[in-house]
Amino acid sequence: MKTSWGAISLSFVLVMATGLGTYARAQSVPQENLAVQAEAAKPAGKLIPEDLTADFNVSLYSQYIWRGLELSRDSLVIFPTMTVAYKGFAVNIWVDLDTNFAGTAKKEFKLQETDITVSYSNSYEPWKLNYSVGWILYDYQPTAGEPDGTIRDTKNQEIFLSLGVDTLLKPTFTVYNEIEIGQAWYFSLGLSHSFAIYKDWSLDVGGWVSYLHDKSNDDFSNFHDGNISAGLKIPINNYLSIKPNIQYSFALSGDAAQRIRNNSEALFHHRQDNFVYGGLIIDLAI
Repeated sequence: MKTSWGAISLSFVLVMATGLGTYARAQSVPQENLAVQAEAAKPAGKLIPEDLTADFNVSLYSQYIWRGLELSRDSLVIFPTMTVAYKGFAVNIWVDLDTNFAGTAKKEFKLQETDITVSYSNSYEPWKLNYSVGWILYDYQPTAGEPDGTIRDTKNQEIFLSLGVDTLLKPTFTVYNEIEIGQAWYFSLGLSHSFAIYKDWSLDVGGWVSYLHDKSNDDFSNFHDGNISAGLKIPINNYLSIKPNIQYSFALSGDAAQRIRNNSEALFHHRQDNFVYGGLIIDLAI
């Protein structure tokens, strides 16, 4: 298989050029999901125990892109998410609502996916190292019945480990391992930086590059997708913030471009391997 090293080099240059450093998914919570979350300012005078936190987040996006793959087209997608955390342990629920879902004949409003993530995060101060371990359940709602007339959801599970260093550009390396449908590994290296621009406003830039080893649905082992994001975080008060956000997703190798195009052709009858998308993120932290 042939790797496009020019594309890989370009992706790192773009990441570094976007304000001298980048990255979110998230994809946590999963990679493709980190790229679209905002973090509100810490409130003063909490009425709940100091170690207990809750975050409610809604993203209104022009497209759903997950690990470089196009999962929606020509519709507004809404991603409500809720996270409750206590002493490093966290539970996150993330939902995909597609207002014009192309997988149904009438392209109707549809709850397409629900993800549940359970994780534990901590840090090791002498090395400025932070880490997270967790489990993710992906629940994809059915679009059609089985040949015997039954209808069942399609589910998948992953476990993940994320290691980050609290230093310049905040490098973060994350590994996801698929454990239900088959055997697949997704490796991601991300960078991020936040620039103070006006009072409490900040310009948050980020990006990642990835490598996919997939023996579940494909026989694929190569560099896969890169992503660059930029968002203007605007605090409304101590609890609420909004962030207009834009992202660019692109293939990192010829094999990845072919895989991403094949996915787009199967779902939406066109071939594309790079996407510009974005929207508005509304975040409430208590």
